[in-house]
Amino acid sequence: MFLGDGGEFLIGLEDERWDPVMLIRQSSAQSFLAFSSHQEYQAGIGHRTAAIEDSRLLPMAELTITN
Repeated sequence: MFLGDGGEFLIGLEDERWDPVMLIRQSSAQSFLAFSSHQEYQAGIGHRTAAIEDSRLLPMAELTITN
């Protein structure tokens, strides 16, 4: 859904900086867990782990705003 470049925080820790940011929509938490435990994904997880210094995973639920 979104891939962007990070930078300095407007609000946050002064010494924390983010590089790439990716937003992915999953149909449910169960769908994400099924994907992340898939054998082919697990086979390549070492590359992902080696490529990043730190990461965050923040599950969210979409809000519906009505007038």
